[in-house]
Amino acid sequence: MTGSLGLYIVCIVLVVLFGGMMIKEIDWSWQGVLFFSICGLVIYIMTRDPKKIRERRKDNKARKELRKRYAIEKEQKRLRDMNHIRVVAAVIHDDKDRIFVTQRGYGDMKGKWEFPGGKIESDETREEALKREIREELAAEITIERYLEKVEWDYPKFRLTMYCYLCRLDSGYTLKEHSAARWLKRSERMSVDWLPADRTLFLKTTF
Repeated sequence: MTGSLGLYIVCIVLVVLFGGMMIKEIDWSWQGVLFFSICGLVIYIMTRDPKKIRERRKDNKARKELRKRYAIEKEQKRLRDMNHIRVVAAVIHDDKDRIFVTQRGYGDMKGKWEFPGGKIESDETREEALKREIREELAAEITIERYLEKVEWDYPKFRLTMYCYLCRLDSGYTLKEHSAARWLKRSERMSVDWLPADRTLFLKTTF
């Protein structure tokens, strides 16, 4: 209820409530203050726009939700920064223009496909770490041909920096940690369910 209708109702209410007081001889020292305070309150209530009130409440709720989401994202980023993992990955290829990929057989991302590799220890170079990881995961030896690209990705619980190298197998392999492995033709590269960071490598470089 707004505008002249609201003011009209306010006038009626005031006449009914305080008309008698104006006839009698009353000390208005405090009654007057009370009178005008009630007038202001009634006018404020009667002239408020319900639609605007609903919109304001909706906006306030949206702002609270936004602040809550920012707080959650900030905390997630803080945790990821604390858990910054640096790994190396071997993009193994052969003379048939195929690449070798492995399927993770453990953890939250079980079943996803990735390039073999793993964490870099503090006392080794990236190349040393890659050769060690391939021995541990595939019981194989590799030749590192060249550095390809660095990929960074924020997973829910950690931040990943992955250094990727183009490699060749020097021997046969045996799966030690993965559940499966495949040689993919160029036309098949996007046919598997990649881990996000590994998939991103295709967008950053060609090989």
